[in-house]
Amino acid sequence: MEDDKTVLMSAKPGAAQADPDRTLLVGASRLAASVLDASGRAVADFTFAKDFRVGRSADNDVVIQDPSVSRQHCEIKFSGGAWWLFDLNSSHGVFLEGLRVPGKVKLALPATIGFGPAPFALKLSDPAAQQKPILPQPGAAAIAQVEPQPAQHGQSRPQLTPEQIKNRLLSEQESEDMGDYTRMVRGFIREDRTVRTKSYKKWIWSLAGLLVLVAGLAVYQRFALDNARTLAINMFYDIKTLEVSLSQADIRLEQSAETLAQTLAAVNDEKMRVSQERIKEEQLRIQQEKKRLAEERERLKAMKVKYQAYLQQIDFLRLSFPSDEEYERELVTRVARGFGESELEVPEEFVTKVKQYIDNWKNSSRLQLAIRNLETNQYAPIVLSELEKEGLPAYFLYLPLQESNYDSKAVGPETRFGIAKGAWQFLASTGQEYGLVPGPLANTRDYDEQDARFDFNQATRAGAKYLKYIYGTQAQASGLLVMASYNYGHNKVRSMVENMPDNPRDKNFWKFIQQYEIPAETYDYVFYIVSAAVIGEDPKHFGFDFKPPLLAAMPVPG
Repeated sequence: MEDDKTVLMSAKPGAAQADPDRTLLVGASRLAASVLDASGRAVADFTFAKDFRVGRSADNDVVIQDPSVSRQHCEIKFSGGAWWLFDLNSSHGVFLEGLRVPGKVKLALPATIGFGPAPFALKLSDPAAQQKPILPQPGAAAIAQVEPQPAQHGQSRPQLTPEQIKNRLLSEQESEDMGDYTRMVRGFIREDRTVRTKSYKKWIWSLAGLLVLVAGLAVYQRFALDNARTLAINMFYDIKTLEVSLSQADIRLEQSAETLAQTLAAVNDEKMRVSQERIKEEQLRIQQEKKRLAEERERLKAMKVKYQAYLQQIDFLRLSFPSDEEYERELVTRVARGFGESELEVPEEFVTKVKQYIDNWKNSSRLQLAIRNLETNQYAPIVLSELEKEGLPAYFLYLPLQESNYDSKAVGPETRFGIAKGAWQFLASTGQEYGLVPGPLANTRDYDEQDARFDFNQATRAGAKYLKYIYGTQAQASGLLVMASYNYGHNKVRSMVENMPDNPRDKNFWKFIQQYEIPAETYDYVFYIVSAAVIGEDPKHFGFDFKPPLLAAMPVPG
């Protein structure tokens, strides 16, 4: 047992001296504790039946938020029938009645503990000394105070064991030899049981009601989420259908305008005689069609706003926790949506595959080189401007990156279809369809400044028009199918795309790769472009040192 004689350090200036004759120690294992402020007013009260700690850290039993109080300041322990105070190597010391405690000291109650210069103190006392005597309560304390009643006819009652006393108090039937005191205690126990039972029932019913409410909310949340998702997907395909219609109408309108321009030129050259009324009718028809398309585009904008509202509702209803994995999945689905795919239907396998190709970019210097070519030559504004003119997704900015690393003098390998040249890697035949005149060295693997495919501005204009044609016809507004078709335009891939159902709901990249065994080159081509676009959304997150191309570049006015 510890020595009761504990020597204290000298008191702080002005502090009262401890009374050396106060040797009355607490005899029970319960302790009342009150936190006092500078004016001596109690700001928090506690009762402890076991060891406890005091300090500034939140893991203490009594937390005092003051800079003078250490994170683990002191501890009060019950040992050998007495409470002991321990200083836990505090910065400013522990003081008992104004005297600093060198390490530990046995407590005499009541006692006041100080914490260095902190304006708070802890007053300790025996809770039993603060209460008035009350009737015994059911439980161990009441059982301990039960006294045997004298038996009738002068016979003494035999001594009962604690178990026998417990059985007498808690049994359903009263025995004939029970005294008044025992009956009174049994009455207290029954009354307490009744009150507790009612309280338990209230808690059980409350808990049951809460569980029903939670279950109902979960069902509603699931129903609302499914409903919002269905509405969003339907709205998405309505938007896609309208986009396809507008794209096709744009192509027809452009063809009509070109035909009219050629007719007017021929009339002016007096090579043809055309009724002026027919020309005016055609001009009026073109103007009306332009007006109709403008109205349809306004309707398309309103549909996209409504679609975004559905997506926000889905995000609100969906339970998800922020993480790198969730953030990267969000970037993948955002890019998929930008290419004209439904982000709500993106398969997990697609997300996983895109992440694999992101790792491939990390292990190569090619992306960094391509972005440097893009930035140095200021190609991004030119590309984005042409894409915007054709109403195409800005993410097609990454297609020439995969084709040529944005090298405007790039020359591809010789194939049976010809030699692809320039940043957009046009074959001579395809380039001619979109106004790119091949040079005299078209059939050799040489750079030719007379070949329009090497003119970045002309090639970009032709590339945007070619993408617009595929986007509005064969690919049905699926950007990923556009890329697959662009990569193998003169191969069976294009015929595969054309053989798919002619509607946006059934014509997407997920169903395409499930339905057909596509060439590995086309598969890589699509995933390299998508993964590069995902990296471009947040290059630093993926370890790349360049600015997001879509944010850094402003389109050049047309």
